Amino acid sequence: MAKEMELTAKTYKEIRVVPAGTKLSGEMELSQKTIGFYITEFNTAMLGLGQSATLITEAEITKVIKNSADTWVAGDPIFWVETSTHCTNVDDGSGLLIGKALQAAGNGVVIGFVQFKDFYPVTRGHQIGTFGTPYKITATFPDPIISLYAVSAVVGNIESMKIQTVLQGIGATGGRALFGLSTEVALGGWANALKAIVDFGTTGSVSGLGSAFCAEMILPSTPPSAGNYAPLEVELRVPNSAGLGTKTSFMHLEAQAVGGGTGLALFQTNGFLMSINGVTTQTDGLFEEVNVGGVTQFDAVFRISVDGVPYFIGLCDDKTFV
Repeated sequence: MAKEMELTAKTYKEIRVVPAGTKLSGEMELSQKTIGFYITEFNTAMLGLGQSATLITEAEITKVIKNSADTWVAGDPIFWVETSTHCTNVDDGSGLLIGKALQAAGNGVVIGFVQFKDFYPVTRGHQIGTFGTPYKITATFPDPIISLYAVSAVVGNIESMKIQTVLQGIGATGGRALFGLSTEVALGGWANALKAIVDFGTTGSVSGLGSAFCAEMILPSTPPSAGNYAPLEVELRVPNSAGLGTKTSFMHLEAQAVGGGTGLALFQTNGFLMSINGVTTQTDGLFEEVNVGGVTQFDAVFRISVDGVPYFIGLCDDKTFV
């Protein structure tokens, strides 16, 4: 067997392990939860004596057996495929991430140079805990498991975290970042799967629209042949014999006064239930201006804003409208 890996650097990291069987110099192995390669041969005699062997887990430069069909570009993520005993830059789910290519290597070339590092169990992405073995938060846990604090004085569109998924499979679904919360116990005063907060502090403001959560959809430039499209989907799933609690609704809207002040009264006087822009009056359309005559009356109204003009949704407490 040709060497899968060959150390060509002066700086490297190693651990001592007891292999389950004989090993050749340069042979790769996932030993327990560590990826590495053996720097020397581990033969039958050594195995019988129960001796340990040196497993290289990180090296500045290594020469590897490359899949000849690949074309490597410097910086490419490199994966080791155990069943094929070679390294590849093609992430098809069967390989383990071991580092990045140090230099280009074209099609037909069987040797590549890699900056080697043990990334196991991080293969395709970063994972903390599993469904069967979750990462447990205890009462003494000081901080969130993952924290990102960023500050920027740059005048421009700032994105401190971005998740972009491109779906290329016809009929694929999802493509989202999923935030899930589940429980089998009675929780306290609130519970959310996802929460967004914008704090304008004392002097902060925005020249356009400020929102804590924005749902945006870009429709195709050609009319789609099927499907329903909406920037926001509110889905309430109700099982058979479901208990609806004290109050169950599609949406909960609540204005709160900060610090017990008069802000809530100010909003009640000058605020809107919702703001709708970009529509004009159209008979039987999304929005239509109508004249109500006779003795028809409303008991209450909600004020909304349509293109900056106040309008009122009629309400009645006894359904007679008179």
